Amino acid sequence: MLKALFKKQLMEVNSWLIQNKKSGKHRSRGGMLLYALLYAVIFVGLGAVFYFVGASLCAPLVSAGLGWLYFAMMSLMALLLGVFGSVFSTYATLYQAKDNTFLLSMPIPPRAILEVRLFAVWMWGLIYEAIVFIPALVVYWQNAAELGCLSAAAVVLDVLLLLVLSVLVLTLTCALGWVVARISSRLKNKSVAAVLASLLFLAGYYYVYFRASAILQHVLQNAGAIGESIRGAAVPIYWMGRAGEGDLLSMLFFGLLVLALFALACWILSRSFLKMATTNRGAAKRTYRESAARQRSAAGALLFKERSRFFASATYMLNCGLGTLMLVVLGILALVKGPWLRDLMAETGFSGAPLALMACAVLCVMTAMNDISAPSVSLEGKNLWLVQVLPVSAWQVLQAKLKLHLLMTEVPTLFCAVCMAIALRPGVFFSIMLAAVPMLFVLFSACFGLTVNLKTPNLKWSDETVPVKQSMGVMLSMFGGWALVAAMCMLYLLLNKYLSPELYLLCVAAAVAAACAGLLLWLKNRGARIFREL
Repeated sequence: MLKALFKKQLMEVNSWLIQNKKSGKHRSRGGMLLYALLYAVIFVGLGAVFYFVGASLCAPLVSAGLGWLYFAMMSLMALLLGVFGSVFSTYATLYQAKDNTFLLSMPIPPRAILEVRLFAVWMWGLIYEAIVFIPALVVYWQNAAELGCLSAAAVVLDVLLLLVLSVLVLTLTCALGWVVARISSRLKNKSVAAVLASLLFLAGYYYVYFRASAILQHVLQNAGAIGESIRGAAVPIYWMGRAGEGDLLSMLFFGLLVLALFALACWILSRSFLKMATTNRGAAKRTYRESAARQRSAAGALLFKERSRFFASATYMLNCGLGTLMLVVLGILALVKGPWLRDLMAETGFSGAPLALMACAVLCVMTAMNDISAPSVSLEGKNLWLVQVLPVSAWQVLQAKLKLHLLMTEVPTLFCAVCMAIALRPGVFFSIMLAAVPMLFVLFSACFGLTVNLKTPNLKWSDETVPVKQSMGVMLSMFGGWALVAAMCMLYLLLNKYLSPELYLLCVAAAVAAACAGLLLWLKNRGARIFREL
């Protein structure tokens, strides 16, 4: 029985390789091989990054007699990646597995189900941990061999440390997965929460990325003081580092500590698994309250439908609406860094009209990051007939899709334009054009994205990431917008001897407005007819 459960769990773990999640079909052998090679390349690439990080730390620390500090730092990185990489799969595998009820209805002890689930979580944690720890081991072995301080015992204990750390990753992952489950059960809008979590992670990632050089330099310059602090205040971390150097006693202490924590986690899970597996913690708890229904106009109801669809999907928001946040951030940065930017531009002689043109181009590039209308028709999917049978015209439906794009993009664009005008002080004319041209460009992007989606719709998807991330409309809307901005900049460089910046901006605004009018006319007539016939 246990063997069959392990086989089933291994098939679930490897389902990403065997089955195409978008179409639901099994991959061919060639497809599986190519997919496996793709992931192998990704993992090797990530491992190469951590190899170079380890190479920058190892030699100075080992030469200074602080090899244990090197192991402590790289082990903490491995723990962090292992826990972060597998915590969300733990939430799905351990706490919200879809077949828990089915398995519990069979003559299978809950303990056996729990063991199999924990095995799957351990495998993913080990994979993510190894991406960091194996390159770190290779770097250490190379440097220790050159210095003549590498022993067979150290190699054996290093491999054992890899396994002990994977058990610690499993323990921490189970604990954090429980926290994620508890938080998720109390959230009303899980999509917005997922977006906020993703944005926080991206902010933290880029902060660490841009500060990585300074952080490593600080560690190398203050290695002795950092080592003394860890040895005095964080003894388990010191044991972990000394175990990597080959100290058997430290490995014994650290291993016993990890096993004790794991035993405690298993005891808690074994006592609560039955209740956990039979309770749907993700279900929203609602209490009926009588209230009057709010009446909306046809246009208002259609816009409400589009807005609800947008905010209900974290994938849609992150991939098609990130420009909204970026425009707000850019505007705030312009206000904060305005004096510094003006001084810098004055020193380089790049000010006045050229600076206003550049700011206008930057704003247009930022607005092109929003492509909300581009997958909006495809996202109707198999439910397209529902909106087609409503007592509204096809043009009203398309207008709602355009309005959502404009609502989510025009307001932050205007905010950013005002902030940049205050920061750069380009004059009255350029301040007006700094807002007018990008806002016209937003309208053009909305119409263009919807036009391309009507010409190349995909209504047979099984995963919404297909129309949101892999559709022709999304690709052309974003990259086409950037290409258009680049073309306008190149055209100005060719015509700046014949046209003043003011006249050139007026011509650009007129051209974009004419293109918008043409696209709107096409959408109202031909586009509406295409939508009715889909």
